[in-house]
Amino acid sequence: MTNSYRPISAKKDAEVILPPPTPLNPIPVLPAALRIDNQDMLLSMLQSLPGRQLLVFGSESMRTVILRQVLSDPHARVFKGKKNWDPAAFFPIPRGLQIAGTKVLPNRTGPSFVDKKGIENSDEENESWDENVDVVTYFLRPSSLSHTLHVSRRIKNWKNRTHHRIVYLPQATAMCHKILSNSGISSLPNVTIHRLQADLFPLESDLFSLECRDAFKEAEVEGTPSSIITSIARSLLKIQDIVGIIPRVQALGPLGEQVVQKMLAMRQEEHLAGESSPDDGPADTAVAMMVIDRKVDLITPMLTPLTYEGLLDDVIGIDCGFLDVNVNILNPDDEDDDKVALGVNGSDALYMEVRDQHVEKFGSFLQNQAKALQQSHADFTNKEKKKDLNEIHQFVKQIPIFTKNLRSLTNHIHLAECVKSNTEESSFRERWQTERSMVEGELCYENLEELIAVQHPPFRILKLLVLQSQTGGGIKSTKYDSIRRDIVQTYGYEYIYVLNNLEKAGLIRRREWMDSAAGFGTVRKAMILINAEVDPVEPDDVSYVSSGYAPLSVRLLQTAVKGWNNGRDEALKELPGGRVVDIIQRSPPEDWKTARKNASSETMPSLGALAELEQEKNGGKKPTLVMVYVGGVTFMEIAALRFLTKRAGFPYHIVIVTTNVMNGSAFLESMT
Repeated sequence: MTNSYRPISAKKDAEVILPPPTPLNPIPVLPAALRIDNQDMLLSMLQSLPGRQLLVFGSESMRTVILRQVLSDPHARVFKGKKNWDPAAFFPIPRGLQIAGTKVLPNRTGPSFVDKKGIENSDEENESWDENVDVVTYFLRPSSLSHTLHVSRRIKNWKNRTHHRIVYLPQATAMCHKILSNSGISSLPNVTIHRLQADLFPLESDLFSLECRDAFKEAEVEGTPSSIITSIARSLLKIQDIVGIIPRVQALGPLGEQVVQKMLAMRQEEHLAGESSPDDGPADTAVAMMVIDRKVDLITPMLTPLTYEGLLDDVIGIDCGFLDVNVNILNPDDEDDDKVALGVNGSDALYMEVRDQHVEKFGSFLQNQAKALQQSHADFTNKEKKKDLNEIHQFVKQIPIFTKNLRSLTNHIHLAECVKSNTEESSFRERWQTERSMVEGELCYENLEELIAVQHPPFRILKLLVLQSQTGGGIKSTKYDSIRRDIVQTYGYEYIYVLNNLEKAGLIRRREWMDSAAGFGTVRKAMILINAEVDPVEPDDVSYVSSGYAPLSVRLLQTAVKGWNNGRDEALKELPGGRVVDIIQRSPPEDWKTARKNASSETMPSLGALAELEQEKNGGKKPTLVMVYVGGVTFMEIAALRFLTKRAGFPYHIVIVTTNVMNGSAFLESMT
């Protein structure tokens, strides 16, 4: 059986004027082709049936990504007037589509107490829907079987002869088909089941997400990683349809290896079936790929980021490139507390410049921007200075840009004030200090117990508990029992379920007296994860993103660039998997075993040496490296990778591919 992914071609951009490559958009054809392909697939499906449609989504995030990222391009959105946001319930749907409305299914996974972002927009299971529509289209994830069951009940109780279209992203599993078959739904004449392989969403020109929020849970808690492994492998092949085969591939961690193994198998199946296979790509595209299992670095997601974008996500929450924020934060004169959706992406030049700045810098930076904008306006409106017609004409042409910049600056000044007020609270500083103490090897059980006693937010507590377990080789046995008991008694018995899942996933564990606690200490010293002397305002190291801690996953990339034979072998053994797999993709494709055998029989240059060879061939231009996170990436890591990309001394531009973008709290909530 051949692999079931839908090849796309770089020719998708044939009628699109592409921008020139930049450090943060090194392969302009990639986001353009993926965006066009996703939109074509979605529009083709929505337009295939006539009449009024109700769109139903498995989650608020799925509604956001489908309607705000696929149906319309947020990077090309033009706003008129003084506002550059939409009401949270408004979605920019193209004309011609007869969309009667949208709904979000109730979240029935995990304990009911967990506060989910956007729950106020979710529908209760017994809520009545407008049945006066011709088509109901359900967008579901195959991992959420509760949603498949819910949709089955909805359809069976539907009174009108409406057509029901169940769409799985990227495709239904055998279990989904079994549920639909057992309920009698799949045999109904007015029900059709589809797959939509719009499985890779370009959130930014250098950031591509599958938006699979349950990837880590599927693999580590439920023990069913095959679906997510296949989805990621298929997405990596889709990228290589556009940019050509990426020759050098390294993998870290069990899931990282399995993704690469599956990717090779799918390439080989396609080749043996006689289907077209992408040839070696042009020399100025991606030449290397690193696939990293989130389990290799479980510490970084538990730490508080100190960049503007990371803090926005921590304080307010960024979902698929959008902030759902109270309008009175953006406009303090507005007395309403209605939610609005504000896009935060690279189409906003100011945001692109400020998003990765440290908390100690972005406040003064925005103030300076405001002064510069004010001075620019004052210079022109100065009546004492005479102006010719050409100057007046140029100013008039600049008015739309001035208005756009002023709008953006006003927004970010207000958002920065919101973020800064949060970071100046004593509880924030104490949390950061506790995190740093744990990372440096200290045991902070008393801090945890004190925070539980004052009913600190539960997932903040769980983040610290996971961090203590990961940095200390587990939780001391006697403390493990008492802290678990305190959490359950303070926050409710439902948290037994959460704690059990964290155990299954290896996020927390009991440390017996004979267990070694030196594992992370070895990694910390070998990888130089702590750099207390870094200047957060004018940084020279990625550790600025948290005022002195370098994300482990990023340090691993830096190590790979220098070469693995640099005395850090012992640290590598302390990580899940305990090794790095390094292979070359060839044409015709080889299987996993052959690729590994061939790689072991030849001497391969480090990724840094490979980049130097490519630069020599391409007039000094940096090649591109694709960094793949299996299990999610944080804004802290994204900022650190972008910092490397823009450094003259780092030999690659970096494109990030991930199952989803998350923070520590969202990551732990996905375990419920």
